[in-house]
Amino acid sequence: MMMKSTPEDAYFAASNSAKGFCSYYTQCFDDARIGHLYAIKGGPGTGKSRFMREVAEAGIGAGWRCEFIYCSSDPDSLDGVILSKESSAIALLDATAPHVYEPSRPGAREDIVNLGIFWDRERLGEQVFEIGQLQAQKSAAYRRAHRYLAAFGEMREARDALLSPYIRRDAIHAFATRLMGERTGERFSERIALMRSVGMNGAVALDTYFRQAEQIYLIKDCRGSARYLTAALYALARERGCSVRVSYDPIMTDRIDAIDFFDGRVVFAIAREEECAYPGSVLDMRRFVDTASMREVRSEANFTGRMERAMLEGAIAALKCVKDAHFALESIYSATMNFEAKERFTKIFCRELFDLQNR
Repeated sequence: MMMKSTPEDAYFAASNSAKGFCSYYTQCFDDARIGHLYAIKGGPGTGKSRFMREVAEAGIGAGWRCEFIYCSSDPDSLDGVILSKESSAIALLDATAPHVYEPSRPGAREDIVNLGIFWDRERLGEQVFEIGQLQAQKSAAYRRAHRYLAAFGEMREARDALLSPYIRRDAIHAFATRLMGERTGERFSERIALMRSVGMNGAVALDTYFRQAEQIYLIKDCRGSARYLTAALYALARERGCSVRVSYDPIMTDRIDAIDFFDGRVVFAIAREEECAYPGSVLDMRRFVDTASMREVRSEANFTGRMERAMLEGAIAALKCVKDAHFALESIYSATMNFEAKERFTKIFCRELFDLQNR
């Protein structure tokens, strides 16, 4: 797992999972939170990510707070930004596949920004066959990756079924209750913000949860027991009306790998010590696992663990093929773009957007 350090409030809003591509766009770009949304259209290499970053930087310069939502497949690229100031919030998002977004209230709440107006259609037409081939290669590589991730999920479920009887879940729940202490809130709310992804650069994590935390608890997994602790903490947060930010496992999307209690900035995350560059307390889950009694299933459990790792390696290899095709497509499209005209458009867009919001 590679940890990506960034000074931004950064997270993922989608993942390549055991069930295919999983998007949390609806939750992240919720109506109640976002006043106006700009859906960015355009092919690979048309500068959608750069456009969003330049708008974000202009917003920050105008006193807005910004959340950066990174692409789960390409963590060097943006999928969206959310800018907020006082009671106002606006968002920009990449509205192209695989997270296609079509405005439901165009003009009223959403607008489309089409960066395709800056490409040379004739030059692209001359390369239509090559574009088609690369798109087919990219799609086929994604399908392979998702098959491997599905197999990973099957192996993980098989391993958990073997080991679950040896995990003391009642004791874990009691431990979660002690960790929560007297922490309560007024009304439960959940904001989804994934800290991890599996994509073109392998397994990547963003350090936002750790960097923003006042107190960090690193949950050291033992035989799949850690997920029961994060699930118990989430259930207690819901029961006690706490406001939380939650990161779901990118592959096993029904499992929580980190939970952040907003009120005290206390973060619980399933992670190894070497994955966190910030000081924290380690919660070793070994005490909740009856390892001495699992002799009969240990060999099979170890086998499923090896199969998991092999399937993950296969998925990452396939996603690297996605990367090759994707950047080849980017090269074709970017070579036909009039970026000078696009940059002029970006400056006008930023000026009009923030002048309008400040009226």
